[in-house]
Amino acid sequence: MEPGHLDLTSAEDDCGDSALGRVRRAYATLAPGQCLEVVTGVAEHVFGIQAWSRRVGGELTEESREPGRTRLLLRRPAG
Repeated sequence: MEPGHLDLTSAEDDCGDSALGRVRRAYATLAPGQCLEVVTGVAEHVFGIQAWSRRVGGELTEESREPGRTRLLLRRPAG
């Protein structure tokens, strides 16, 4: 299944719209079994998204790091 995509690499420049808030809204639109790809350059985003995902029962299926950038793939449970 093709993942949705959320690019947070410029989120630190956005005022009033938190990165985690954007992730929550995007995740809420997923059907069971669908994935959301999140890309960020901020370590605090990665930590917060991982903790939030565990709390809501999401599955972190993939995490890859490059210099200055982390890619997370979150899966909404299928049922």
